[in-house]
Amino acid sequence: MTRPYATLWVTDAGEETRSRSATALARFALASPDLTDRHRVRLLKEAIWYRTEGGGKYKARYKSVGVLTLEDAGGIKQWWKHLRHEHVVPRAVLVAEMLDHPDRIDEVIRKAIACIVTPAEHDLLSPFDATHYGWERYLAASIDVYDMATRTLVIENGRYVNDGPVDRSEP
Repeated sequence: MTRPYATLWVTDAGEETRSRSATALARFALASPDLTDRHRVRLLKEAIWYRTEGGGKYKARYKSVGVLTLEDAGGIKQWWKHLRHEHVVPRAVLVAEMLDHPDRIDEVIRKAIACIVTPAEHDLLSPFDATHYGWERYLAASIDVYDMATRTLVIENGRYVNDGPVDRSEP
């Protein structure tokens, strides 16, 4: 059986619809005068999850080398415990951007990109949350990343390979 984290990525038919829906949810959250601040932020976080997780939590386009080598260890039980659905631009950053720039919701939602990593890689990324943006965190942490649409390296040894990820998260 091929585990979902090891399969090639293909755009599924509902991706564009989910993206529009996530954008609509974020617009609602920002425009509704009746929402408390706590509920507004919660809905914005849900919009981000819906955008990045809609096709399957571990079926993201980008995956780390650590994730792709899990199978080398052979017969991992409860494989999902060895994975983290990581937001390339942390959710807190995206929520802050939406709150600060409600007129740029479409742009911010497009920056909601996931990369599946191991728990150890997730820990390596965390120190760079406040100092680096998007894929720059992966470069700083020297986490190698594959684009699973083509199963090619896009980040290796702290550097972009060719032009890097297709979905570049720029500030």
